[in-house]
Amino acid sequence: MRGHFVNDPFIQALVMTAGVLTLTYLILIILIAILRRALWLFSGIFFLIDEFMWFLYNPLRPLMRNKEGKMNRVGFFLFSMLLVKPLWQLSVWILTTPLRFVTALYFDVLMYLFVMLSDSVDELFHPKLGKMRHRKGLDYWWRWLIGFPIRLVWLLWKNSLAILDSFLMFFVSLVWPTFTMYHGTPRDAAFDISQKGRWLVGGGNWGGSGVYFGRSVKIARHYAGSRSSSVADQRIIIARVSFSMLRNCATLLQSKRQHVGKMGQGGVDLAKSIKFPFYATELWRDGTKWWEYCILFGNKPGEFVTSWRIRAIGFVQLKGQSNATGTLERLWGGKSHYCLSLPNIIVGGLSAGASIWLISLVR
Repeated sequence: MRGHFVNDPFIQALVMTAGVLTLTYLILIILIAILRRALWLFSGIFFLIDEFMWFLYNPLRPLMRNKEGKMNRVGFFLFSMLLVKPLWQLSVWILTTPLRFVTALYFDVLMYLFVMLSDSVDELFHPKLGKMRHRKGLDYWWRWLIGFPIRLVWLLWKNSLAILDSFLMFFVSLVWPTFTMYHGTPRDAAFDISQKGRWLVGGGNWGGSGVYFGRSVKIARHYAGSRSSSVADQRIIIARVSFSMLRNCATLLQSKRQHVGKMGQGGVDLAKSIKFPFYATELWRDGTKWWEYCILFGNKPGEFVTSWRIRAIGFVQLKGQSNATGTLERLWGGKSHYCLSLPNIIVGGLSAGASIWLISLVR
């Protein structure tokens, strides 16, 4: 009787299916764990390319730290009127197209799609990370089994959208001068950014009211730590940010520059005073010795905002001041999709057309 049970074709098929699923599961989990670390570990190469392009766009930046120096304003207006600045940056934009292609392919496609896929696989096998996180025992397992087909369909749907996201983001990053930036935030705010794609316009306002970013882990950790009680509660968001057009605060007129470094209403007034074609600022902080960058939202202090210029790629938890000490991290709740916003679709579509023209020009 026992041998007949073991030789039953249905039981054998069931055991074989369970074995294949278990093996597939183990392989996926191991690959995800390895790739999370590998993708972030090798990201330093692409950050270096990014930093090189950042330098080329303004090689005089180290000389523009003093916001009180008159020569910064004189030089800015002189270079602008003589078309030195726009012609230089146009030349850099054309010459660095292959480099933008490489960084966009790595961050906007490879890293972004991996984060989306690995998070959805986690959600498929570990729904306890999601809506079932409060279920236990048999109540958890029977819901896990019944909900598996639904979660599988959800995985396919989410990753189909992610592929469209990556296409739009890739084209935007290829056409617009786009750089990979760090944004430090408490864990709860990271969830809001992840799930809803919304960024809080904070009250710091040193370089204008808006959403702030840094070019180093040190800056992001500083601001994440200033708003959270422990290192475990901090999150570093990796974002692709299209800064065009960017204005150095040291080049502003006195009437606008008087608001630089003032908290609260001063930052709001500064952001409102900076008009088209500028949408972002950079500011050297003497106290901390670093550059800070802000996408301006002068009319929305304290509000949550969305922008086609800001695209969150992933989240990392770092142990030190180097990006080599951490790994890409899983946050519950999934990610908002770039392709589900009409302005993003319009900008992405126009960028796709411009990309085709740009690639044909380079070739």
